[in-house]
Amino acid sequence: MHKTFRATGPGHLWRWIAGVCAALLVLAGGFISDGASARIQKAPASRIALDLPDGYEPAKLFAGFIHERLGVSLVIVEMPGRAYEELAKGLTPAALAAKGVTVVRQAKLARPDEHIFIEGEQVSPAGAFAKYLVVFRDGDVTALITANVQKAAPDKGGPPPAEIEAILASARIEPTAAAAKDLFTLRYLGPFQPAGAFLGNARTFTLDGRPPPVGSPATQPVLIVAPSLDKRTVPNPGDYAEKLLLGLGGLKDVKVVERDNVTYGGVGGIEIEAEAREKDSGAPVMLYQVVLLPRDGGYWRILAQAPRGDRDRFLSEFRRIASGFALLP
Repeated sequence: MHKTFRATGPGHLWRWIAGVCAALLVLAGGFISDGASARIQKAPASRIALDLPDGYEPAKLFAGFIHERLGVSLVIVEMPGRAYEELAKGLTPAALAAKGVTVVRQAKLARPDEHIFIEGEQVSPAGAFAKYLVVFRDGDVTALITANVQKAAPDKGGPPPAEIEAILASARIEPTAAAAKDLFTLRYLGPFQPAGAFLGNARTFTLDGRPPPVGSPATQPVLIVAPSLDKRTVPNPGDYAEKLLLGLGGLKDVKVVERDNVTYGGVGGIEIEAEAREKDSGAPVMLYQVVLLPRDGGYWRILAQAPRGDRDRFLSEFRRIASGFALLP
């Protein structure tokens, strides 16, 4: 049975998870169909339920939903309850502008709880998108939901913002998570154990099978396996892999030590070893990352960290784990 990683974890780990959606990565866009009846759905491995019109299906690579024909995407992230304050500080017009998102308005949805709602616009290589996001908290869980809607050609119209807002207003956290479906396997785990799922199909692994305790983010090794949010072709894979590593939240002074081409599980990619310091404590850490590029697009990311003093002990384990990666049919 899969555990959902949500309520605990090292500072920079949940910051990285939040950053995946805080960066508002663009997925396939589109429009919501008119006159569709709503039905309650939960994404794989997620406790967040949404009232969705017909035509939405769970996404295969991330926690959320897509409408294949119309192209709308909804990305869901669950974080510890304490993440709400961090997001409230970080989701400012200036911070979003730095990520290429122009804030159109900040408002409130038709929901009774404390929440943040932002409507924005973003232009990416995939086109122009309207962006809608809501952040809310229920107990020890903070939820971030981002709706991406590709702007239509003038002759096709677009979905009224009220339709998107109704979906986001319906979001709620339920007691149990939906079942998760494995998309990959690791043939070797060594001393590591599964420690939970996040973003639907991403997994985290630790030595004791529990998320690392809050307050000691750099003292325990952790390994994460996660897919990209879509299957877009990655240009300049080596440079892109370094950009992913340098953009990790909660770390500073990230320095690439070694970079090489690898093939694991029949999939080629880029392997990087790096050094950094934990932003809050200054503790030195070593980082290991593999970005694998399947032929059908997108990427899979294997990201690991350990105290720098334990490099010799864990680097070989990280490499052996990565070499046992294989996609499932």
